[in-house]
Amino acid sequence: MISTALDTDRPIGPPRELSKSGFASLIGVSPGRVSQMIKEGLPVESSGKIDVARGKLWFQENVDQRRSVAQRQTELPLGNRSKESHKERLLREQADHAAMKNAILRRDYVKATDVETRWSDLLRRLRSKILAVPSRVRQACPNLSAQDVAAIDSELRAALEEMAGPADA
Repeated sequence: MISTALDTDRPIGPPRELSKSGFASLIGVSPGRVSQMIKEGLPVESSGKIDVARGKLWFQENVDQRRSVAQRQTELPLGNRSKESHKERLLREQADHAAMKNAILRRDYVKATDVETRWSDLLRRLRSKILAVPSRVRQACPNLSAQDVAAIDSELRAALEEMAGPADA
């Protein structure tokens, strides 16, 4: 009777050592990833199994928990991501969204289309004023010949063309 009560073949509590696939399912990665981690220095016992405590400690110290999408989606038993951090992130994003909305309502921000329209109007008026310069110069200086006024007009138009850049822009 005593021998059956002290059956030493049955483990008491969680196992101390696991195979690669067992350790992989424990930490939520593939067995292939465990093989990669062994090459990177994950401690392995002489039996080829992985000591759970040492393996978890090595995993926490050497593997970036944010690196894998699969790791972010599954809650790892040793990961430091909790439901609270997700909730805090959501609240932070909502607060940022509300702040942006309020800034728009206060008119701290201007729509890009409004800025483009204003600049287009301003530059169109500037172009008209520059193209009117030769006729104003002719009125102010009646002694200039038609060739002189044409040269001024040509130079101003060339400058405007150069500033406009390529036609497809």
